[in-house]
Amino acid sequence: MRCHAAPLSLVCVAAALAAVARGALAQAFSEQAAARGLSYFVTQGEFGGLGQFGCGVAVVDLDGDGDDDIVCTGNAKDRLGFFQNDGAGTFTDVSASAYGALPQKASGIAAGDYDADGDLDIAVTRWLKATLLLRNNGDFTFTDVASASGITGVGAGAGCAWADYDGDGWIDLAVANRAGTSANQTRNKLWRNNGNGTFTEAATALGIDNGGFPAFMVSWCDLDLDGDQDLYVGNDKGSSSPRYNRLYRNNGNGTFFEDIDCRAGVACDAMGTSYGDLDGDGQPEIFIPNIQLGNFLLRSGNGGISWTDAAAAAGVQSFGTCWGSVFLDGENDGDLDLFVGAMIPSLNFYYLNSGTWPLADATFASGLSNPNDTYCVAQGDVDGDGDQDILVQDRMAPVRLYMNNAVGQPNRQWIKLDVQGRGANTRGIGTRLVAQWAGKTAWREVAAGTDYKSQSSYRQHIGLGAATTLDTLTVTFPKAGARSAATRVLTGLPAGSTWPIWPPERLGDFDGDGVRDAGDRAALKAAIGAAFVPALAVLDMDGDSGVAADDLAAFDEAQCDLDGDGAVGAADLAALLDAWGTARADFDDDGTTGASDLALLLVRWG
Repeated sequence: MRCHAAPLSLVCVAAALAAVARGALAQAFSEQAAARGLSYFVTQGEFGGLGQFGCGVAVVDLDGDGDDDIVCTGNAKDRLGFFQNDGAGTFTDVSASAYGALPQKASGIAAGDYDADGDLDIAVTRWLKATLLLRNNGDFTFTDVASASGITGVGAGAGCAWADYDGDGWIDLAVANRAGTSANQTRNKLWRNNGNGTFTEAATALGIDNGGFPAFMVSWCDLDLDGDQDLYVGNDKGSSSPRYNRLYRNNGNGTFFEDIDCRAGVACDAMGTSYGDLDGDGQPEIFIPNIQLGNFLLRSGNGGISWTDAAAAAGVQSFGTCWGSVFLDGENDGDLDLFVGAMIPSLNFYYLNSGTWPLADATFASGLSNPNDTYCVAQGDVDGDGDQDILVQDRMAPVRLYMNNAVGQPNRQWIKLDVQGRGANTRGIGTRLVAQWAGKTAWREVAAGTDYKSQSSYRQHIGLGAATTLDTLTVTFPKAGARSAATRVLTGLPAGSTWPIWPPERLGDFDGDGVRDAGDRAALKAAIGAAFVPALAVLDMDGDSGVAADDLAAFDEAQCDLDGDGAVGAADLAALLDAWGTARADFDDDGTTGASDLALLLVRWG
């Protein structure tokens, strides 16, 4: 039973005790924002007014130091909140120096490296204002380049998301506009990245501008598991009019078709979307927060071809006015749980997954009950201790940072996966990971903007329970320009570390200079038989969680593939001849590119 009012009644206490009895970790989370230096009071975004219907938050690594920083929006002075992480989950407010302007009505956030310079830039939509594109200058300062880049126009900006929809290697930006707000009829936008710092609007030409429906969220996910990014649109006001969500399937060639027969286009007051493998079958479900009529959990058992609503079976309908949501494994037991932000009179919802449905409502027992209007949420392991923490944006309240205390509990192993990108898609957005261990399966996908108006950590977290290794990790890297989609299968990855996951063409490049050379070969030889640590993952050519003689043989084979296209051919021969007399294509370690290197390349031709 769920109680929606405060203060707690005896019924609520009984519900909390029942949740504990069903296996919830009592007070698994504790609110520590102020204690950790995160102080940001949100006044904007009220429901029913002229505001943004919530203000986005982000948990992302903006300075590239290996830990997630925090971005907040919506305070009374319009200051964007930038908080730099010291690596242990304590934050310094660097807002004034990071971005000095005061953009009005900031609404949604998505972080992506649009210019492929290695650091994360930030798109910020605004409510009846122009979208911002904050280019990261590399020193934790940001410059708005939206107008110069061609991202223009004014709409009721809501959620936004990055992905490489056309497979050219450059990430593109989708923007949801709540058309019809204050008579503004601006439709959804898709800003195609031209690869030179500029964008061209493509949604209208592609037929995916949402036809004037009032969108709260656009998000990318490979829902049909065919290797490209599909676009799902969550539309408001479908409960009282013929407005519905839309699934635009990617044809794989930079075009889309609207799939109206797959039953994903449910009609509701969709306040966002999030994706997670709640049933552990290796495929994503789509969670859609709704008004009191009940949330949706769209489930597909046939690779996303058709969808059915499983919210009642999973016990996650909530029957409150719900907004942002995130999937996370809060207990590190291997099953994804679900946090859902809600509006008064409902408290928030935290659904605990024991591996069997329905999930248990563990909000009170976990310490996540919150008597405020909650709109936007994001998650990430901000203190680096191996469990997922939750950032919550309420209105007329400070942002809340719920720290997870699951680590230290028995049988709470974990692993984190840091996908390394291909070409201009430096963060590997769209990469799919399917892990298997101890009879369990977990699906993850690298995404930039799926939580309602918000961005969770790029690092993919998997709880392992009592297991100490993954049996297998199947990684599908998306197409990137001339490079076709690629799959790697890794085995035996140990728990308790954050592992870089390298695409095939970057394996062996130990010094990261873009080529496999004699120095990389020497590093691999020196690592043979050494204890396997994350720094050596780039030398594990066969993915068996160790560096051995077979990796050296694979390195020698791959070394001749000088252009990284997966085969040895004419382009590699041309590159070798260009390097003649230097050490750039020295395959045999004699210090010079010469006849013996040519002979090795010809042996490996094709």
